[in-house]
Amino acid sequence: MNLKFQNIQIIYTILAMQLRVSNTLIKIIGVFAYDHKKDIPRFRQKNYVSMHLVDLPNAFKTKGSKSIEKAIDDTKANYKNTYYSEFRDFMFTGKDQDQVDGYQKNQIRTFQRKKSLSGNFQHKKFDPTIHDFVEAPPVPFASERQEIFLFPGGIGMFAMILEPKENTLESISELINKARTFESKVVQTGEPIEFQKWISKEVLCGIPLTGDKLELDEFSGSKFKVYTVIDMPPSSDSFHYNRDHLLYEIGTCSPLGIVGTGHRLSPSDSYYDDLMENKVSAFRNYECLALLDSFTVIGHGNYVSFSDETETYVPHHQWNRVYFGIYIYNLFVRYSLFKFNAKFLSNPVKYRDDFQDFLNHYNLKYISFNFLPNLIFTKVREALSIEEEIDTFEKRLGNLATSIQEQQEKRQAFLLTIISVISAAEAVEGIFVGLNQVQEKLGWSSLAFYFILILILLTAAYFVLGYLFPLHAQKLKRKMQKFFEKKGAKNE
Repeated sequence: MNLKFQNIQIIYTILAMQLRVSNTLIKIIGVFAYDHKKDIPRFRQKNYVSMHLVDLPNAFKTKGSKSIEKAIDDTKANYKNTYYSEFRDFMFTGKDQDQVDGYQKNQIRTFQRKKSLSGNFQHKKFDPTIHDFVEAPPVPFASERQEIFLFPGGIGMFAMILEPKENTLESISELINKARTFESKVVQTGEPIEFQKWISKEVLCGIPLTGDKLELDEFSGSKFKVYTVIDMPPSSDSFHYNRDHLLYEIGTCSPLGIVGTGHRLSPSDSYYDDLMENKVSAFRNYECLALLDSFTVIGHGNYVSFSDETETYVPHHQWNRVYFGIYIYNLFVRYSLFKFNAKFLSNPVKYRDDFQDFLNHYNLKYISFNFLPNLIFTKVREALSIEEEIDTFEKRLGNLATSIQEQQEKRQAFLLTIISVISAAEAVEGIFVGLNQVQEKLGWSSLAFYFILILILLTAAYFVLGYLFPLHAQKLKRKMQKFFEKKGAKNE
């Protein structure tokens, strides 16, 4: 790259970074384990309420109850006319039957809260003029809305809507870069605290996100997922930018202007092209990019932020609730597959059956009658490698079935050999004679002798059956341990 072109690109990059964004939606998403009986009351005590079917601005509500009823009816009709029942009932509307305490057995529980939260991230800033990072002032953040999603299987997810200090690309990029990392330091009063601990305290009412004894910590990684929608003026001579480059830089939390430079963090052509294959490009005014850790939308005339002063709710609702629902549903499937892989060896037979039941309920290939929701759904699945995870697990199940069958055949052959030896010797009658002789030699009574003999035979049978059916024996052993543990706890 010659010096003149490089200087022009730096100028364009600086201008683009300062370009004001019309509207933005930033959600930080993380996974946690929850206890149904203990944690739902905890959320309610901290002012979380059941999520509304649709959020309506105050300006809209002043039109009267008929307008509100119409908005709700329109939303229900849109779900019905757009999405397959198994998806919309699970994610959005629920069903009228099979209710438990007012909620469906297989439907997610959703909660939302309006609470003002704020803080500052410690920060280093990328300087495009020297292509390096320099010390910078803290990055402030604020959140006015928090959401909780409780899925079947004890998998919970939170979503925190973040607001940047300024509606500029630079502020948005800096905020996302800091907020996605568990270890980012939040500066308030006292010592800085890790962001994941801050979320545990301020958003999850004390539920931890990391720890040695937390099952989900084994596959939650060290980064939060990021869902970003940016609505900004189209590129022009005054403020020039490359939408594809921005999608990559925001989606990967890379410094703005890094694509196409000689910096060590600039992506190679092949890597860049591979990631951009997950781009959703259906209309000219916006495009989406689905990646492993993020979903990013950039365009113009596509999204309007929620405001009590506006009289429209559809653009915000579409991206905040509907398309976000598609994204978080796929995250649920992905985390569930991680959980199956992590726990599989502890009880292969149980998790084999659970896995098949999970696929029957949640491994959807299509969710909508329309092309765009299906396109977004498919791209997110591809970005999260869901099909690869399913294929890998099914191969493990196939290998397990083969291994169990081979071991079972060997054990059965061993047992048949023993039976054949006994039968061939025609020793059944001789065994009883021998037992009587042993009893007489020992001088024991018949009752004592045969009682001890039965105990020995039962012990031997336990080990033989455990050898022949090891998986079932392990399952029985675990049940017995739990039984005695509960009994001991009650006695205490």
